[in-house]
Amino acid sequence: MLMKQYKGQLTGTGMVYRFTLTQFLKNKANMISLIIIILFSIASVPVTSLIGNSGSTALYSDVANVYFSDCAEPYALTGADLQNAADENEFWSKTTFHSVDGAPADSAQSAPGPNDVYASILFDAETGTYQLSVTAAENTELSDNDIASLSTFLTEQFDQMRYRTLHISEEQLAFVMASWESDTESYDSYLEDENRWSTQYIVQLIYSIVVMMVSVLSVSYIVRTVIEEKASKLIELLMVSVKPLALIVGKILAAMTYVLMTMGGMILGYLLSHAVCSRFMAVAPLSEMFAGGEFSISGGLLNFSALFIIAVVISLLLAFLTFAIIAGLSATGCSSTEDTESATMGVTLLIMAGYIISIMATSTGSETMALITSILPVISVFCAPIHFMMGNISAGILILSWILQAAVVILLAVFCAKVYTSLLMHRGNRVKLKDMLTMAKTSSAKGVQ
Repeated sequence: MLMKQYKGQLTGTGMVYRFTLTQFLKNKANMISLIIIILFSIASVPVTSLIGNSGSTALYSDVANVYFSDCAEPYALTGADLQNAADENEFWSKTTFHSVDGAPADSAQSAPGPNDVYASILFDAETGTYQLSVTAAENTELSDNDIASLSTFLTEQFDQMRYRTLHISEEQLAFVMASWESDTESYDSYLEDENRWSTQYIVQLIYSIVVMMVSVLSVSYIVRTVIEEKASKLIELLMVSVKPLALIVGKILAAMTYVLMTMGGMILGYLLSHAVCSRFMAVAPLSEMFAGGEFSISGGLLNFSALFIIAVVISLLLAFLTFAIIAGLSATGCSSTEDTESATMGVTLLIMAGYIISIMATSTGSETMALITSILPVISVFCAPIHFMMGNISAGILILSWILQAAVVILLAVFCAKVYTSLLMHRGNRVKLKDMLTMAKTSSAKGVQ
């Protein structure tokens, strides 16, 4: 009997869905926002590529000629030695090194061309040190990075020349000149894959941002639509032909469709921009988007499967329904458009709390924290799919998280059915949670209308 009552409450959902979706599409502010979002997604490819290329390592040095003043004994380094070393180094393969006798590079000299430099290594008898001097032309086109790279190359070659005068072997020279780095970690950390934390963190961050974007967009659309319709008395006209519960369900489904259209437009715009820009400029392949750098994704650690895709879809759906119902209740308790910001703020803070907790929990790397955040309602929609993919939780725990979150959605839907009629007819100050609970008790005593 109860199921039949709630089923009857949904009569007219399709009509509300079509009406609300049409209103979304007709709203100029929504369309402008949608266009701006798509344009940003299109522009992201060329902008990030240009920024990335500007900071990337060049294939060849821009230095055309180096006029080097040969060093004196005992550590004799000549332009010919530098040229031989440059021939074995692709980066310096387009740079020519010349020997200059008795012409030390100093500030009084000028290089012949804008891409040429004078260089010398002099011994300071007073301090007992060697001094490297590199001088470019006044109208030089070389950057500080070009000069710095050349200085490093000259220093390395001079050091090698000094070691060779000691008659050490090439193996010993390679050992002495080899670079080194240090790292300190616990034995337990050493046993773990060094890329695991980085992979889980970046994947969790991406997924949490998607959940947050979908939830915040849907909340803003639902709150604004409900309050505007209630303030304009349009909601009262709609109640003549449809049940109150059908109003909120229809609006939630319409908002879901519009958000999916927005996300689809972003993805389509990005893919189209990537395909076009790759024909005219250096664009990193999608597979290499998160490769390298301080944070990178190790594909071998990701447990991609059909169940993972299902987990993402179900978790996103549960997140959407949870925050959408709360947003609908919050908006319906308002009577004027001035309350829009306060109605949106509470739900947005709840979404942000879930987002922040998911990132912080991932940062700890704790298995206990992974289990708690995977089954705790609201937080689980942010964390459960990623923990399952990384092998932190089993399929059983994942299904349990769905059951608990679905129970929360059902409870919110039942609560909404009990108080929605009273909220729609309310005029005055914004209804608080305590007042909604009183309305629910009253409705339970009378039975669902």
